[in-house]
Amino acid sequence: MNFIKYSFFYILILFNTSIVALDVTVNIPIYEPLSKTSSTSITGSSNIIIDRKDLEKYENTSIHDVLDLESGIKNRSIYGSNSSGSKSTLDIRGMGAQAKSNVLLLINGQRLNNIDMSEIDFPSIPKESIDRIEIFKGNAASVLYGDGAIGGAINIITNPDINKESINEVLVKNGTFNNRELVWNYSQKLDKYSFNTYFNHTETDGYRDENEQQQNNIISELKYSGKNGDHFFTISFSEQIMSTPSDRSQDQLFNDRRGSDTPDDYINSEGGSILYGTDYKLSDHITFILNSSFRLKDSYSDLQSTSSPSYSDSSMTNYQFTPRIKHVTNFFGKILKSNYGLDLQYADYKSYRKETKNAIPLHVYDAWQATQSIYAQQSIYLTNTTTLGTGLRLQRNLIAIGDHLDVNAPDYAGWQEEHKTLSDQETNYAVNIGLDHAVNKKSIIYGRLGNGFRYPNIDDRIGGSGGTSLELNTQTTKDFEIGSKFASNNFSSNVSTYIIEGKNELAYDTDAFENININSTRRYGIELNIKNKISDKLNLTNNFTFAKAKYISGDQGTYATDFKGNDVPLVPQYSIDTSLEWKISEFTKIIPTIKYQDDMRMESDDENFQETKVPSYVKVNMSITSKLGKFFSTLSINNIFNEKYHNYAVASSSTQGAYNAYPEPGREIIFGVRMKF
Repeated sequence: MNFIKYSFFYILILFNTSIVALDVTVNIPIYEPLSKTSSTSITGSSNIIIDRKDLEKYENTSIHDVLDLESGIKNRSIYGSNSSGSKSTLDIRGMGAQAKSNVLLLINGQRLNNIDMSEIDFPSIPKESIDRIEIFKGNAASVLYGDGAIGGAINIITNPDINKESINEVLVKNGTFNNRELVWNYSQKLDKYSFNTYFNHTETDGYRDENEQQQNNIISELKYSGKNGDHFFTISFSEQIMSTPSDRSQDQLFNDRRGSDTPDDYINSEGGSILYGTDYKLSDHITFILNSSFRLKDSYSDLQSTSSPSYSDSSMTNYQFTPRIKHVTNFFGKILKSNYGLDLQYADYKSYRKETKNAIPLHVYDAWQATQSIYAQQSIYLTNTTTLGTGLRLQRNLIAIGDHLDVNAPDYAGWQEEHKTLSDQETNYAVNIGLDHAVNKKSIIYGRLGNGFRYPNIDDRIGGSGGTSLELNTQTTKDFEIGSKFASNNFSSNVSTYIIEGKNELAYDTDAFENININSTRRYGIELNIKNKISDKLNLTNNFTFAKAKYISGDQGTYATDFKGNDVPLVPQYSIDTSLEWKISEFTKIIPTIKYQDDMRMESDDENFQETKVPSYVKVNMSITSKLGKFFSTLSINNIFNEKYHNYAVASSSTQGAYNAYPEPGREIIFGVRMKF
């Protein structure tokens, strides 16, 4: 009832804002991409846009590794970033081990994060289908997208351009570790219709033993452009079959880093999605936009290296319905741009946890989760140089989880307990206020205050084997950000500094084997991006990140150690990414990149007990691209100097120097040829 009251009150405010409107002369294009952020800036935020040209520079680089080049963004991989790319986690602004749930990923404005804690499989998104990627750091996008965006939000946009020329091309790749890929990209424009189909098949043996993977994806997009608006329809299917190598102990990491002890472990999944979107021009200044989607995913895994039950058979179904209004009006003599709408989501989840594939399940989890949200993001142009932005979201969260424990299961040992049934609902809110001020034609200073939240998902509550309660508190953050942007013909820069205060942060208690709420944390840092056009043939890009993440409260969970002042694990303090684009001729480019990442605490080392850390490393890559007529070739050498490194490890909480790590690939060579017909 309170949610209905809040929603009615908020709609009344929006209505009253509109009725004071005067005539306003603002050009509004009939078509704008079907994405909340592609045409909606968030005032006061340090956003990043990676367009199609940026992606084409890194032909043989996966999506998550391209994102990893940006300041403030880190990619962690368990099974090999370059050799497979699956089960990778993107971390923005030092979220650490929980980044997979604290960073929100979307495709065309529709959430990809699952209601369990599985990672997003980036290989299931063909790079050829991507038009642009938009990134907002911190909780800036919490008003637009809701919970889970407290570290940042990444929106991958695949919308076809109605003016795109017809394309029929094939891409073939071959590389180290028996890496093979076949991509087919077909695009046809006919009158007001455009049709795109993307197919890719990838196989690799992986860098390590028992690291094989096979990936198949197909995406078809249909768009119709009408007089007053566009219609956009997408259908996709993906299949992944992968073996999973075990971790390496501190001794195996040096003696047998490519080995594995889990010949029978695997993670397989298949899924599909349907998305429909439309925009309709109601008047010269009002556009109605609707996005909706249906996603289905089935996952099967057998991880004998984990504690029983090791076999998991899970299915998830997700529905999203997100209508919104874009409105430009004159508010007391000032131009006001508004986006307001609804987010309705429902997810259904069922998981069988058992000893083996054919065994009786030990646990059967049956759950659903729903959100009902209303939001508005607005920008008002106070003067020709100053813009004020405000946003508000009200979100109602509902969840129900049931657990059935079968004492007749072969892996029942007598100590396992059935979780208590949970039924919960809660209303949360997100607010932001930001300011952009143009100092002159080349410089802008900006600042933002905001809050965000993360409602605990199903795996947060089930996680671990300790305790029977599924109760957890909602995680919240408050952000402060300030920065400046500069742009001239040959040089541009963006520098920002931030502070994130966190409460009730969700984390894993390794002593109690369950997820808990951490009292309070603080994150702060500086991010710098510089692009310098040295000449017509040379472009230099530098990204620098300084990040700190600290616990600022005492004892947590069952831990006996005072956490205050400790480092949050898996957050490197410094990182530098440099790339040089050298156009040596009209047809050929060379792009070398250098990455430095500082050392960091291992996961589970919340007590900062270990003297050993995940070590720092320097990695050098290079790609050579050539274009001749309808042929386009790329030669890439990743990790040129065969650096032996890893970016993820789990520490022992009791034995000094004991840990398990997941090695990253050594030198890798990939050659690809793209042919247009």
